[in-house]
Amino acid sequence: MFHHIFVIYILLVLRVYAQDPVANLIQGRVVGIKAFMENSASPIEIYYGIPYATPPVGRLRFSPPERHTGWKKTYFAHRMPPSCPQIQDGNDSTENCLCLNIWTSRHADGQLQPVIVIFYSDSWAGGSLNLPCQELAAEGVVVVTVAYRLHILSFFTLKTVEARGNLALLDQYMALLWVRENISAFGGDPTSITLFGHSAGADSVLYHIVSPRSAGLFHRVIIISPRNIWRAIHEEDNVVDKKKISQMIAESLGCLNNTNDHEMLHCMRTKPIEEIEKIFSNNTWNKLMQPTPDNFLPESVQYLPYSLATALKKLSNIPLDVMLGTTDLEALDLQDSRIKSFSRKSFQQIYNFTMEKVLPDIFNALSLNNPESLRLLNEAVRWEYWSSLLQQGSDKGTLDALVALVTMDTVVNWGVGSFLLAEKIANLVSRTYVFRYSHPSYVDLHGNRLNITGAMRGTDLIALLGDAMMLQVARRPASNDEKYISSNYRRYIINFVKFGAPSTKDEWRRFTVNEKNVFEICDRNLARCCLKNIQKDVAFWTQYLPRLANSFVTSKEYSEKVVGDQGESRLRGGIFAMCGVSITLLFLLFASGLLLHRRRSYRPSSIDSQIAY
Repeated sequence: MFHHIFVIYILLVLRVYAQDPVANLIQGRVVGIKAFMENSASPIEIYYGIPYATPPVGRLRFSPPERHTGWKKTYFAHRMPPSCPQIQDGNDSTENCLCLNIWTSRHADGQLQPVIVIFYSDSWAGGSLNLPCQELAAEGVVVVTVAYRLHILSFFTLKTVEARGNLALLDQYMALLWVRENISAFGGDPTSITLFGHSAGADSVLYHIVSPRSAGLFHRVIIISPRNIWRAIHEEDNVVDKKKISQMIAESLGCLNNTNDHEMLHCMRTKPIEEIEKIFSNNTWNKLMQPTPDNFLPESVQYLPYSLATALKKLSNIPLDVMLGTTDLEALDLQDSRIKSFSRKSFQQIYNFTMEKVLPDIFNALSLNNPESLRLLNEAVRWEYWSSLLQQGSDKGTLDALVALVTMDTVVNWGVGSFLLAEKIANLVSRTYVFRYSHPSYVDLHGNRLNITGAMRGTDLIALLGDAMMLQVARRPASNDEKYISSNYRRYIINFVKFGAPSTKDEWRRFTVNEKNVFEICDRNLARCCLKNIQKDVAFWTQYLPRLANSFVTSKEYSEKVVGDQGESRLRGGIFAMCGVSITLLFLLFASGLLLHRRRSYRPSSIDSQIAY
């Protein structure tokens, strides 16, 4: 009898666990799948490809997203959806891509969990991946990944209401509205939402921070490896007219000869997506496909009234907690065409390129572009980053030169850049935490095997998502060391999401206006982990070099004080004057000697003798 009861109980349990999870939304009923984790008895519920907006096809191509009207039958969210059209797309893609994926380990008691909304694409032109987030969700959070339009399909603009551009940001905004309204059906807490952005996704988070329309839709942000960090720091000197670029794109598709903008846009909407995707190979246009202020629109529909740098100056007292970080080899991407070309060059060629091409751009970004002090600054950088390699002779290889270039490029563009960005953010928000991730990398996002000390771009994302991500990119399970790294890094992220601080105050101190603390995420017990002095890197570029340049200018100004109105050197005049005085003194000395000689040979008269006595 007991045996039969036990069997029935087991069958009931198996039936319950075999049932697919269900969520009832305003749009309709959604059925997901379950995944069981290695060290957890409770399954993770996964819902793939839930549409949050109407497919942006036909008349909606190049238009802002519209709310999805829903479905009458059950929506089976069992398969990872195709990605949005993008450059270098190796996967299936479709314009009907405005979907999101959800992972949740919902509590049986119905208690709501914090939510992480992830925006990710390597650039604004492409590089998005389908991220497996079950291990992250197993930490007691609900994870949402969002697909959004890229490249021309997002940033084509005629500076009109009908073709406004910035559609990637508007897609994300629509997804945030959807999350606020529906996430509780998946066990998520709509009052505890953290935006997580990586690369172009991190840029997205920065734009949502300053957008007046996004206010109140999230409560914490994690900004990892922003793609174009300097847009938040300096105003662009040469702002490209995006309308002209869009007209050039329309012309390449044979749509520019139409009578007005409306006709041009209609022509663009009728073009097959395959024709539009061919334009993605234009590298010049790719670099320009980025968000831009939309102050040409009526104020009521603007999303970015100001540039990012201007908005960060204007805002104050934003009720957010911010976590900001980069890797220590951020500039190293083995898929990058520049890195590929360098791998075929010699040590000397890479060194020359660094000193002649890279350094001038860096000095310009840091406003250290006084031509008269550049030679001195070049020598200082050469000594700091290249002296040890150059002293070892010409036998050094390409890898050494490449690492030196990447280290310098990373330190300035992401290390110094994130430091300066953190200074701005610390003035605006409640709490700011800054880190540099330098755990040793074993594989990158493209599956390349690595044998370097330090962390490349994207290796922190692999660590965060764990074994499932490793299987996706490297086709192998994570090693014990990699699992340890994942656990260590994920702990900081989860703590921040749940409590607003990544660790205890003693371990990880806040970044403030007065105390500019940068925390290094790297375990000293790992043999391949090499700690670097972050403050020393930042001080070299933000303090030492500016002081060196200023001291040179000050010395020059001092010398210029002795330049007369006619352009003659006062210093030279002073020398001439001193020479004149010296000659006069010599003449007087000669005259005195002559008088003494005459006095000694003089014989006094009797009258003189009487006077003398």
